[in-house]
Amino acid sequence: MGTNAGRWIVGRVRSWFSQIRTTLLFSYFIVILLCIALVGTASFYISYETMAERVESAGSQITDQIENNVDNDFHSKRNLLLAPYYDQEYIDGINAYSEMSAEQKFLFRQDLVNLYLKSFNATPIRGFNRFQIYYSTGELLGASDDYKPRAEASVRHSDWFLRTIAADGGVYFMGRSDGEGGEDADNTAYSSSILIRDFSNPERFIVVRVEYNDELFRTIGRSDDLTAGSQIVVLDQNSKPVYASGSLLGNDAAESELVERTNGPKGKFWFESGGEDMLVTYTRSDYSNWKIVLVMPRSEIFGPLDRIKTTVLYTALVAFAFTFLLSVLFGRSITKPILNLYKTVNRLKRGDFSERVAVGPNNEIGRIAMNFNAMQDELQTLIETKYVNQIKLQEVELKMLYSQINPHFLYNTLDSIRAMSDYYKVGEIGEMAQALADMFRYNTRNRDEVVTLQEELEQIEAYMKIQSIRFDDKIVFEQDIEEELYAFPVLKMTLQPLVENAVFHGIERKRGKGTIRISARREKEGVHLAVSDDGVGISEAHLNELRATLNWQLHRERWPDSASEGGIGVRNVYTRYAIRFGERMSLRIDSKKGAGTRITLILPDEEDSALPPARSEYST
Repeated sequence: MGTNAGRWIVGRVRSWFSQIRTTLLFSYFIVILLCIALVGTASFYISYETMAERVESAGSQITDQIENNVDNDFHSKRNLLLAPYYDQEYIDGINAYSEMSAEQKFLFRQDLVNLYLKSFNATPIRGFNRFQIYYSTGELLGASDDYKPRAEASVRHSDWFLRTIAADGGVYFMGRSDGEGGEDADNTAYSSSILIRDFSNPERFIVVRVEYNDELFRTIGRSDDLTAGSQIVVLDQNSKPVYASGSLLGNDAAESELVERTNGPKGKFWFESGGEDMLVTYTRSDYSNWKIVLVMPRSEIFGPLDRIKTTVLYTALVAFAFTFLLSVLFGRSITKPILNLYKTVNRLKRGDFSERVAVGPNNEIGRIAMNFNAMQDELQTLIETKYVNQIKLQEVELKMLYSQINPHFLYNTLDSIRAMSDYYKVGEIGEMAQALADMFRYNTRNRDEVVTLQEELEQIEAYMKIQSIRFDDKIVFEQDIEEELYAFPVLKMTLQPLVENAVFHGIERKRGKGTIRISARREKEGVHLAVSDDGVGISEAHLNELRATLNWQLHRERWPDSASEGGIGVRNVYTRYAIRFGERMSLRIDSKKGAGTRITLILPDEEDSALPPARSEYST
């Protein structure tokens, strides 16, 4: 048996591959597949290498430009620190400071402070915070703010003071150190200091120290040349972080690797941080010996390339689909007329005379199709002559039978029953006859006619009057309607199917009395029309099944049939509104076994409604 099945499969495959359509399909498909794969792969890798080179080169240019900007700024800061050299009196004062009287020292200190205040005010420097002036002994001569002086020995032996002296007239730049700075030291990112003295007197000098915030580096970090996720890191001459525009330095491992791998004068490398590859380019300033480090995420660098890759992939898929479609269409242009003729003959054998063969090109197959259609037309004419007239005759007879049922005759009969009940003093029969007549008048209108909620409620009151008599006052009927909603437009027969469900599936099966309640509320999501009962409820399985059927997306293909079947159940109500509103309406079913059921119909408010205004029979 297995051998026979294998032979059958092999035979089917051979038969399929022997078709011209299949041969054309695979030929086009394989050729284009190879071409697109080769072109796409080559273009992607060439683009990748080219972009990588350009990005690395651009990163180096950016770091060089940043370094140049920082050096220029540092030069400006240095020039301001040299202010005393432009007036010999200050140099002489430095030499004679130890021999001055207290008053002379006070005036000299004031002159020094004023000199630097004028300099910094005349030439604003980005990030300037404050400055201090120290004498060679460590004494604080003056400051730009209320700086609390430290012990002279502490200053004289501090690292920055010694390094400034060692620079011998050069500017010493350093990052912020703990314990240094003024009152607002937390705002200090770095400082510069310089030794000022008479070149003939190396023992007596002053040291000017200026503190700055990170404004300079923040300005650099907002450069238009940088991508959104790029980060700028500034390291001082000791490779300690001075500034970081992002959160990279919050990771100790990443910070350690970054410092370790930026030990040269210039370079670039890739490293991983936070699960993402980063391109790092850095350069070291010959002036300050500080390093400017630029960190760029790979995702932003190669984002355009990833889009190119995606575009190539989608283009390939579209080309494959187009090739497949082209091959199928080309093959079908040859075989389709014959297949259509074969299928039409089979339908004709089964008694379907409505199908016609599409006439193709004016060739042998086209002429066969024309002759076949002519023959089928003759058969269709004979069938219509013999049978269709009989069907029409039956329809006429049926309409005549329907016309015999005169609505006015039914109205008059019900009125006669009510009159007889009044005569014989049988009030319940009269009430039922009157209620039934009102319902019949209401229901003989067009089923989809729009009415007001008030008219629909009057129909329900008539219906509940009949049910109350039938069930001997077992059912209590309540209404809770907002006043302005009585004029709200609804489809006729909206509430009655829901009330019928409450009566027959909820209250009738319950022992003792039951309550049916209709409410209408205007909420944010729309108008809520609810019918609730305290009957026997619905089981969870049946409730889930019922909810599943109320899905307009799953059942929308059945709406036309549902709307014409005349059903008045919950699904019919849902379908009629879903056809008009789609997802703008909803119907909720909440129930608990033994506790009752609540069905809520949520409709768009009147200004959003797809229903025309209701034509109330009570309006003038």
